[in-house]
Amino acid sequence: MTVMHLHLRPATAADIPFITACIRELADFEGLSHQVTGRAEDLERHLFGEPRYCQATIAEWDGEPAAYTLSFFNYSTFRMQPGLYLEDLYVRPGFRRRGIATALLRHLARQAVDLGCARFEWSVLDWNANAIATYEGLGATILPDWRICRLEGQPLAHLAQP
Repeated sequence: MTVMHLHLRPATAADIPFITACIRELADFEGLSHQVTGRAEDLERHLFGEPRYCQATIAEWDGEPAAYTLSFFNYSTFRMQPGLYLEDLYVRPGFRRRGIATALLRHLARQAVDLGCARFEWSVLDWNANAIATYEGLGATILPDWRICRLEGQPLAHLAQP
């Protein structure tokens, strides 16, 4: 009997093709493929250049890349402490139901605690019942009264004008 092992590690520049493939798969799953317009070169610069805008973790199952997270730090003025925001958590279909997502969330929660973050936050699509159930099972609160506001493209450029 072969025992499968999970290993979590920080992403390296060599992981960019895997991460970009997962981003496309995640967008496909969410029905948002048309919104993937970024370039791998930019992602690499943002993950590993100066300044670093985000960080990524790779989950390997028996040595094979199986999942990734992408996160960044934010700040709570009410708490006057940093927070950790999870932008993406994606487990490839063939690796689901093995505890990988939970292991990644625990890893990031530990990082948030170790760095003195007041919060660890992320968003979930309201139709993703499996994810919501998992998150609530881990103790997460789904905030009912907050909505995400977004400016991009022409509206962003318009507001930025003097």
